[in-house]
Amino acid sequence: MPVSAAKKAANLRWDKKNMSTVACKLKKEQADAFKEYAFIQGKTVNTLLREYVFKCIGYEEE
Repeated sequence: MPVSAAKKAANLRWDKKNMSTVACKLKKEQADAFKEYAFIQGKTVNTLLREYVFKCIGYEEE
C-alpha cells in the first residue's frame, strides 16, 4: 500500500525533530570494501554502523 503524501510529510517532520545523521568520508575503494563486507554479513551498511555506535555508547536496542 503506497504511503500518502501527508504521511510522508509527517514522517519527515518527525525525523527532522528526532533523528540525526552521523557520517564519515572514506575513499571510494574503502567504502566499496565495507559495503561488500556488509553484504557478506547479510546486513546493510546502516545496520552495521548502528550496531557499532550502540556498542560504543552502551545502548541495547529493544
